[in-house]
Amino acid sequence: MTLAQLAKVLLVQACEEHDPDHKFILRYERELPRHGRSGPNGDAATEDAVRAGEAWVIERAEHISDRLTQKHPALTSAFAVLRIKTPVTLLIGCALVGGFLADPIGPAGQINLLNFSLLTLLIWNAVAYVGLLYNAIVPRPSRDRSQPGLPGLVEWFLGLSVKGRLSRLRFDRAQSSDEQQWIAASLATYAAHLLHSARELLITHARSLLHVAAAALAIGVIAGLYLRGFSFLYKAGWDSTFMEAEGVHTFLSILFAPASWFLGTPVPGVEAIADLQGTARANAAIWIHFWAMTTGLFVVLPRTLLAAAAWTRKARLAADIQLPSNEPYFRRLLNPYRGKGLLVEVFAYSHRLKEADDRLLAFLSDAFGVLADIHMGNSVQYGEPPPHFPTDPDRGLCAVVLFNVAQAPEEAHSEFLEELKTTIRGRGRPNMLLVLLDCEAYAQIDHEKRLRERCQAWITLAKECGLQALKYRDPSGLPDGELQAVPDCLWPGDFRGTQ
Repeated sequence: MTLAQLAKVLLVQACEEHDPDHKFILRYERELPRHGRSGPNGDAATEDAVRAGEAWVIERAEHISDRLTQKHPALTSAFAVLRIKTPVTLLIGCALVGGFLADPIGPAGQINLLNFSLLTLLIWNAVAYVGLLYNAIVPRPSRDRSQPGLPGLVEWFLGLSVKGRLSRLRFDRAQSSDEQQWIAASLATYAAHLLHSARELLITHARSLLHVAAAALAIGVIAGLYLRGFSFLYKAGWDSTFMEAEGVHTFLSILFAPASWFLGTPVPGVEAIADLQGTARANAAIWIHFWAMTTGLFVVLPRTLLAAAAWTRKARLAADIQLPSNEPYFRRLLNPYRGKGLLVEVFAYSHRLKEADDRLLAFLSDAFGVLADIHMGNSVQYGEPPPHFPTDPDRGLCAVVLFNVAQAPEEAHSEFLEELKTTIRGRGRPNMLLVLLDCEAYAQIDHEKRLRERCQAWITLAKECGLQALKYRDPSGLPDGELQAVPDCLWPGDFRGTQ
């Protein structure tokens, strides 16, 4: 999907989430005939069904967004960010002119070999390269993405831009205050979703522009250096409190080694360096060549390659924009297309399942899809081994075991989970295990502290078994929080049909 399609999908999502009573988007406006879903079983059919569902979500979003922007023109501001074109030519031109006007030597025409402005430019770029290398080797975890740095700067700038546009909205006087609040809330949520979903794309684009600007700035500085050299006489020298001629020679030999090799010109010896100490009086041509070549090798060339790599990655990200299908809103929309070829076996351990638990069935249907075959099995008594699951090579399996948190976790539960993992692992195709902690018993007696302690004990036991337990019917949980946490709690979570 394209960025424009993603923007429409996210706008419709925000508008619908802020209109649960169908006050502004009527029921019939939300309906769109679905594509056919019949076909053979198997992984290929499952993937086709998922793709068909995503195509339907995009088509539905385009249909609804067109109606919304006609009825509420203020919503068209949501697509303003898509019309922003980066003036790359102007950016490069400004960087070139800025570098040309920088004049690193100054009106005196004297170059201090140990305090030259191009040395600062090299150090700045070296620090940038170290930061890029660190981020590549030690990627920042998702929870730290809000920390300072280029990603945080990009998000702050884009967020500020979006907020500025929202503050300038002009509503029709005929609109009610409720409608105005709905539009403003929808646009704010949409902006947050868009920044989150297109985050990597926007950051990569910003990085490519920064690399291009840095290369252009360095080219401008070098060009200005040479052009001024035709009209002015530049002289070179050095002075230092702590270094002698030998140390300065060693430093310059290391700094200019690549440039010396490319130019075929050796760095002047210690005696020549000693003669340069004090007031600048020697012709600086050779040193300008060294500085220009070094800047080209360590600034212009790497920055150009990094810009090309970032631009390529940006094009790849733009062509591979994915629907955030794991969010509860999209999981429900895609339900009729998900779950094909999946058998969900549900059983309770050491307590009884209700024969018709509509809420549990609805939750599992939202989690795995309408096409999944959900079977409510018999309870497993305390100390018994895991049940025998039907063998069907054409279907995947997800075993859902339900524990009652009113019971204290024991070693027998840990042994049962390990046996269950062995059973799941022993089947001939990717299968899954989901551990649910039923909090309903404690929720009814309103004992929040005891519920929290008992849930933590069960979560710790599951973690010791290499599993992540999901709290179900948790009164302290967020709306849709249980459904949103399902993908992270699946073990080993590699079945494509649930995506």
